[in-house]
Amino acid sequence: MIDLIVPTVPGREESLARCLASFPDTNHIVVTGQPTCGLGWLEGIARSTADYLMLCCDDIEADGDGWREACVEAADAGKLPAPVIHRPDGGLESAGGDMGSPGCLITDIRDDWAPIDFTPMPFGSRAQIEAIGMIAAHYMTDVYWSHRGKQLGYDTVLRHDFRLIHHHAMPGRRNPDADDRILYSEGLACE
Repeated sequence: MIDLIVPTVPGREESLARCLASFPDTNHIVVTGQPTCGLGWLEGIARSTADYLMLCCDDIEADGDGWREACVEAADAGKLPAPVIHRPDGGLESAGGDMGSPGCLITDIRDDWAPIDFTPMPFGSRAQIEAIGMIAAHYMTDVYWSHRGKQLGYDTVLRHDFRLIHHHAMPGRRNPDADDRILYSEGLACE
């Protein structure tokens, strides 16, 4: 069983409905009213009972149903899967993250199972989730997830069948601030 954890805020109901409809074979844990995505994911993790968890955003849509098998296969192999993400117009947004790239996103598709720096959409087994944890920030939570995972021996890999569409819903979106950078830095100091 997979728990899909989706933080949301008022004004994003249409985006949330599209997201949930695209993940029909998962248990949906919707968290409302938290001021950051990280806090929403932390609340959802606490409510979850599944063997696998996907920490999702309400403006994401699954592109096909091969993502489940690709993600579970990676997690069972001790890896953290990263998706191929397209924009609604079909253009490639990212194939994972590379901290040395402009914008920190990989804009070409590497081989399936290719190691990368971070996943923009965290997925893990219960054991991985409990070991890695999450920070309360809004931004940089994805980078934290993969960085902390690597410290614990969980490399992040690109999975071609883990395909998503990012709709970039804007209502309620925060601007990044120094608090997120501080939380990220403090979170990495937990070796």
